[in-house]
Amino acid sequence: MSLKEQLKTELRAEGHKMKEMSLEDKIWYIWEYYKFHIAGVILAAMFLSVIIHSAYNTTIHPALHCIILNNRSSEELDTSILEEDFHTLMGFGKKEPIYTESMYISYGDQATELSYASMAKITALVASRDLDVLMGDRENIEHYASMDGLADLSTLLPQDLLSRLEDRFSYAADSTGQSRPVSIDISGTDFAGKIHLSQEAANFGIISNSTHTDNAISLLRYIFGL
Repeated sequence: MSLKEQLKTELRAEGHKMKEMSLEDKIWYIWEYYKFHIAGVILAAMFLSVIIHSAYNTTIHPALHCIILNNRSSEELDTSILEEDFHTLMGFGKKEPIYTESMYISYGDQATELSYASMAKITALVASRDLDVLMGDRENIEHYASMDGLADLSTLLPQDLLSRLEDRFSYAADSTGQSRPVSIDISGTDFAGKIHLSQEAANFGIISNSTHTDNAISLLRYIFGL
């Protein structure tokens, strides 16, 4: 008997055997005799899913990654103006998303485990050059400026933006103690109102090693209608 015929015979025998069983017995029988096969199929499916997901992720190239720190608005943050409106205006594709995250960070005696986790995530994003824009309160702006994490806007922004926005600059000391313009007050703008950004969190800075500074500058133009 060939292997093919032998398999057919065994399958027919299994079929006849299971026909005579109750549903409960069928479930027990399948699990008892085929659990390793089932586990193998599940593991193979999971492995294939991971490979497909990883391969797809390599085709995603975010156009901008923004983090908003310590926003204390009474209304829920609405990031659709960034992730949809600005995204569409810039003509970004489906595989060029804009990521926006909201976090709360406190320091000293007020620091929590969540604060440390958020700081660790920001550090990792900056190290991998995946973070572009930071909007937050003065304490956090000064903290990241002191580690040279925020760009000097006086040297980064084009002249037309400098002349229009210079009076909104906020200064903070870098790692050498030198005071530099590292954020822009965006409070009172239509953008801040639509996104429900609280006034204390409306300090806009650009990460010093951002790979999307052109897009970050375009966002500034969008915020101020320039």
